[in-house]
Amino acid sequence: MALVNFLRFDSNRGAIISDEEYWNVHFRKRMHGDNLHPLLTPEQSEQTGVQAVYGSVGYPALHKETLVRTQRRIPEILNRAEADSTFRVKDLARAAFDALIAVIRLRIDQKMKFFFGFDTDDLNRGFYLENDSKISIKTEVVREAARKLADQSQKDTLLKAVLEAKAVVFGYDHDGITGYHLSAENAIMGYIHEGFEAVGSGKYASGIVLGASMKSRNMQMRQSGYEIGQGLFELIDSAIIAGDHFREVGGTYNMVILDRTRGVRMPYREVFDHQARLATEIVRACREGLLDRTIACNLLDRLIMREESSEPIEAELFRETTDPVRLHFVLRNYKLEETRIIANQVKESNKGQLFTGELR
Repeated sequence: MALVNFLRFDSNRGAIISDEEYWNVHFRKRMHGDNLHPLLTPEQSEQTGVQAVYGSVGYPALHKETLVRTQRRIPEILNRAEADSTFRVKDLARAAFDALIAVIRLRIDQKMKFFFGFDTDDLNRGFYLENDSKISIKTEVVREAARKLADQSQKDTLLKAVLEAKAVVFGYDHDGITGYHLSAENAIMGYIHEGFEAVGSGKYASGIVLGASMKSRNMQMRQSGYEIGQGLFELIDSAIIAGDHFREVGGTYNMVILDRTRGVRMPYREVFDHQARLATEIVRACREGLLDRTIACNLLDRLIMREESSEPIEAELFRETTDPVRLHFVLRNYKLEETRIIANQVKESNKGQLFTGELR
């Protein structure tokens, strides 16, 4: 599994975040998950004024096939639209949902072929063809077993990971930022009216963080949205708490920033590696009580939205923290209580100057 969260900042801007941890057959951990993908090419986005991200949770190969099928259908959808203004994120979400259902059904049919020699369509019409011969499916025991596999009323262990696959489509069109939840298991393509969504392992922790943030704001505040730094803080915070408390969530968090106000120059931008790590460290410092939240939001805005260089932002993080020694050890993954003891020992030995932003 993976974690995919998105948050709408305002009508024109938002971001989606995911981790890189993936477990192969639930026993081998891999740290190279790539779960966020653009659905439109830059040329298609420029033509339509639309951009969207496909965020996937679950079996990677299945989502890759879903993505490819969806992208192949997009030219057909664009040609069918009488005017660019009729093209919406909803159209992309519907195409992705149809593709997701199709690739899952393909795998169920492959399993039925392996067990019984026929697929779902053959079962529905009551016969299959073999060497140009029509063979009726008459045995009731076989029909019932095949039916349970076809409609998944009896869960199959090997298909479990496939059936649990979920995805989100998050993007903007002429109506602004919007998002959709895709669940093949429940046959749902749902519009996300709250402005945020969390799917995958850790979704409950993330949902608490994002839900608590919304609960603290009145209707007018929710409608006006977040300031950019605040929105980035809430989104990254929701990913951090999921990684702290739930399995199969971890590694470096990757983000995609959607900014309709930038037009074709930069409507879609990925944030990863050092920039993403530093953003996570800023939020972590605030979570541990070592950095003022207002300062943290300002640093995130400058780092991610204004694209300032990482080095001066990192140096400022250590200048603004209430305790640079403790922050140094917190970011090295020492336990919080342990950092208090170590920081006191370092200060008593007059070595605190070794842990400044400039020398880190």
